[in-house]
Amino acid sequence: MMEIRLLDFALGGMFGLMLGVALAWLTGRLRAWLGRSEAARLARENRELKRRLAEKDRHISRMLAETERLAERLGRQKVPQADILKAQAE
Repeated sequence: MMEIRLLDFALGGMFGLMLGVALAWLTGRLRAWLGRSEAARLARENRELKRRLAEKDRHISRMLAETERLAERLGRQKVPQADILKAQAE
């Protein structure tokens, strides 16, 4: 039967800890490097442009709905015929 000595256990633990720290650091560096790539920059810019376009579409939809509501309200109001003829003459 194999006996694990305290020194072997401590060395293994320290080696594992150093390996874990090194891999975490390497992963962070790799992600940072990939994050600065041209493809990542273009993808980020594309997301921003899509968000802004959706925001503008919502604004245009609100303005169109408001215009339609105002036109409907004005259409229900009775405009005297004399005012229409006077406006056409001018």
